[in-house]
Amino acid sequence: MHLRRTVSFIAIATVLSSCASIKMPDMDFIKFPEFKSEAENIPDYPKVEDAPQKPKGLRSAEKWDQAAQDIMAKKDSFSDPDLVDPKSDAEIVREMQRLRAEADAYKKDDPQ
Repeated sequence: MHLRRTVSFIAIATVLSSCASIKMPDMDFIKFPEFKSEAENIPDYPKVEDAPQKPKGLRSAEKWDQAAQDIMAKKDSFSDPDLVDPKSDAEIVREMQRLRAEADAYKKDDPQ
């Protein structure tokens, strides 16, 4: 157990020391001609004083929560009519035939 901790500590120390010894090149992108013109043409940053004011009349978090709970209560009170009064297979087939006939009549009435 102690050997595992010691080996883990040595491995972590080795990784961290190797990362610290890597020298990263100094990449100043503004010196590159591709970026120089864009960097020079950056508009001024906006000032804090110019920031828009907070809108008035916003709902509080409690009002948002209450509105969400009201919507969820309405959703939970919904009941599927087919589950209340399930149709038999014969009724479903008759309804499909009726709807198919209605769609065919609509297609026949189409002037194209």
